[in-house]
Amino acid sequence: NRLDIDSKTKIQEVAQSKFGKTPTYEVLKEHGPDHNKKFIVGVKIGSKIIGKGKGSSKQRAEEAAATKGLKYIEKA
Repeated sequence: NRLDIDSKTKIQEVAQSKFGKTPTYEVLKEHGPDHNKKFIVGVKIGSKIIGKGKGSSKQRAEEAAATKGLKYIEKA
């Protein structure tokens, strides 16, 4: 239960140990002008989306999705 790692790293470690799979990220939607884009990204294990996140960059949206994905895994 390390607190010094980000959600993307943590979900990768948990998913690999629990499911034997590496999570993947998919941009589900992007909107707004080029200088102010917003992204919605889903984190998937296999073909199932386990978390979605929004952000002003793909990386921020992935991080938000990973945080939600971790909560999903903890409940599973």
